[in-house]
Amino acid sequence: MNTIRIGMFGFGTVGSNIAKILFHHRKEIEKKFPHTNITVKYIAVRNKVSSIEKAKHAGIEISEDIFTENHNDIWNDPEINCIIEVIGGTGLAKDIIYKAIETKRNIITANKAVLAESGNEIFSLAKENNVKIGYEASVAGGIPIIKTLKNHFAIGSVTRIEGILNGTCNYMLSNLENNPLLSYADVLHDAQEKGFAESNPSADVDGWDTAAKISILSSICFSQKIPKTTDFPVEGIANITAKKIADAQKDKKKIRLIASATQQNTSIDIRVEPEEISQNSPFYSVNGADNMIIIHHEYLGQIVLKGAGAGGEATAMSIISDILEL
Repeated sequence: MNTIRIGMFGFGTVGSNIAKILFHHRKEIEKKFPHTNITVKYIAVRNKVSSIEKAKHAGIEISEDIFTENHNDIWNDPEINCIIEVIGGTGLAKDIIYKAIETKRNIITANKAVLAESGNEIFSLAKENNVKIGYEASVAGGIPIIKTLKNHFAIGSVTRIEGILNGTCNYMLSNLENNPLLSYADVLHDAQEKGFAESNPSADVDGWDTAAKISILSSICFSQKIPKTTDFPVEGIANITAKKIADAQKDKKKIRLIASATQQNTSIDIRVEPEEISQNSPFYSVNGADNMIIIHHEYLGQIVLKGAGAGGEATAMSIISDILEL
């Protein structure tokens, strides 16, 4: 029996959806994975009372005793062998990831920023400590791109990978296309109101979130260390005006924020920049908050993956897929 005892940090959009799916589909998981036993022992939160109310409001049948404001309840429990980090940011989240490895617990995270910044050391330490790291949710939400690259494309060479990797930017650009009278400030405000963009949207709109994701993907595709996001050109969408959108539309094109990594002899060309997309490109069909990734492979040619690139349920499903692979 594969026994997985979970300590989770965070009960926001992603964390609450992880709990909801695990508890609502407990019988289904037991039936499909009869040799795996999963228990959530603790969920570390800032405010236990509000988290309990949130769980009740979401209809999550979960014991109130699972919630704790004391992180040591997790670290001091010898039964916990899997840590899930879904608090975001690069401060405490990074400390949690390192402590999980140091205490020899498997770690699952959606944190692309920490992995892009410190992933090389994190993966090295994990190997030394015989710890598994699940990070499917760090890129493209519910699209299983990391497992696909590691398994389906394990043989032969990927020559290029490119994608629309940020749902916030894609939502904003789509909104500008559909509403010519709106300004960049208008669509940003709308994205913030709908929860697509943070109050400080810089990581998304300036391209750094996308850069972190293409760094992670390029390291898998080309068997290299994760490159620093400061080592390649990164341009966001802050300079995209309604006029630029309209000019592209006159030519029957769309503007999309594209990340790409391309094998060029002995080097890898990586970049993030807005591009004009013609109608014959798969990217032309990507609207709203969806993501798309195109993989160019020496034997398989062009493979296209499209789906929900963000959102609590999509990201939670990727986290759970990592749990089930432990």
